[in-house]
Amino acid sequence: MNWLNRLFRPDQPQQQTSEHDLHRAAAALLLEVARTDGTVAPEESQRLIQAVEKHWHLDPQEMDDILTELENRVDQATDLFEFTRPLRDHWGPEPRVTLIEEMWAMAAADGHADAHEEHLIRRVSDLLYVSHGDYIRAKLKATEFN
Repeated sequence: MNWLNRLFRPDQPQQQTSEHDLHRAAAALLLEVARTDGTVAPEESQRLIQAVEKHWHLDPQEMDDILTELENRVDQATDLFEFTRPLRDHWGPEPRVTLIEEMWAMAAADGHADAHEEHLIRRVSDLLYVSHGDYIRAKLKATEFN
């Protein structure tokens, strides 16, 4: 069974969710931000790699796996709840805010965070129970250098 099914299938018997699986889910959400505007710019790809190496320590082969599985999964998903629920259930407030900050950095990596990216980040923030104040602070911190 692939890692996405292990993480996101509520109908399966309760399995241990590893921190590594959660890191892969966070990377998948970052990738979704990059894909939201229709193209993944080289700056966004570079930002994704930097975030993954800094926070979640995933190697390039795992990123290839994530890309392959996520392409199919995102196209079939009806909402973001299935992607955010495991992170909300297993992470405390700080890692969730860090993810929102990284999502903002991803959106701004190509020089402009468009309305679709902002909407996606707002939805994920709500689903992760990140406060509006933390959401705004994450946005300001991530976009102050762009």
